Amino acid sequence: MSVLSLLSVRLLLVFTGAFALAACSSNAIRIRYDSEPQGAMLTAVDSIAALGRAPVVKAYNLDTLPEPDENGCIIVPGVEALWDSGATARIGGLRICDLEQNAFSIRLPRPTGYPDLDVDLEIAIERGRKLSIERDRRVYGGVQPPRSNPTGIE
Repeated sequence: MSVLSLLSVRLLLVFTGAFALAACSSNAIRIRYDSEPQGAMLTAVDSIAALGRAPVVKAYNLDTLPEPDENGCIIVPGVEALWDSGATARIGGLRICDLEQNAFSIRLPRPTGYPDLDVDLEIAIERGRKLSIERDRRVYGGVQPPRSNPTGIE
């Protein structure tokens, strides 16, 4: 096979992959679930499937959701948040009528007055540290992020 034909095949694969991703992304709704404080374990109410610790982004394929109602609205399954202290919060099914918008954000606040808030705040702080480290690794490729004065010369 010539170099030109190998290059053509690779280019075709890249365009095919990009097209497939674009097609998939237009047929899904993405919802970012967050808890306040962060770090609550999120589960889907309809299936008891764990979504992970907040914040979590969940993509719902429109083909797998129930058919739109007479107004063109769909219902996305509800979510429950469980903090390490035992506090819980729940949001029922989310009714979405603007199917052109494909990204949403939902915040689940911890119930006020529930005991052991300090436990949940400590988890949130630790979760924030981990997310910051992960973000730095993505941005800086696993090397130390630059410091404000890396040379130490003043």
